[in-house]
Amino acid sequence: NAHPIRAQPYRVAPHAKTAIEREVQDMLQMGIIRPSSSAWASPVVLVPKPDGEIRFCVDYRKLNAVTCPDNYPMPRTDELLEKLGRAQFISTLDLTKGYWQVPLDESAKERSAFITHVGLYEFNVLPFGLRNAPATFQKLVDSLLAGLGESAVAYLDDVAIFSDSWAEHLEHLQKVFERIREWPVPKSKKQVQSFLGLAGYYRRFVPHYSQ
Repeated sequence: NAHPIRAQPYRVAPHAKTAIEREVQDMLQMGIIRPSSSAWASPVVLVPKPDGEIRFCVDYRKLNAVTCPDNYPMPRTDELLEKLGRAQFISTLDLTKGYWQVPLDESAKERSAFITHVGLYEFNVLPFGLRNAPATFQKLVDSLLAGLGESAVAYLDDVAIFSDSWAEHLEHLQKVFERIREWPVPKSKKQVQSFLGLAGYYRRFVPHYSQ
């Protein structure tokens, strides 16, 4: 029941404006965001990455301050390490842009709105930075790996498959891959857009990816 919080865009350097414009256009083409008329607006920040690239982030601190927390239990790091520490073979998977696999309902979309020098937009899928995003995504991954706890664990978008022998490891990998392949095939425009977001890292290698 909080009143809408509307911020102004942060001042950024000219090269940062170009980066914001490029990211906005990419996300629009993939259906990750859409133009918004929301009463809510959070500003954008650009965070330098170790490889020199820039990460596009939304500063949701004010929104998060009025958000009720989701108390879904997150994995304990010490318990994960204890499981992995006994294994002889470990493989890891990184679910690139995994949050974008989670669609938002309409009320959440308007609260996800962010403001830039080129306009106001809102997310169609779960963005990084929302207070309950980690808990929401952890639920999704836990449901994907349900029943595989003795051979696969996940902490958000990082999945580890572990085994005592090579033969066992191949079997465990096969089970995880089968779960991923069994993920429902997109059947609507919204579901296709969500899948494109999940696989968005590869767009530079696939001609006409957003089409």
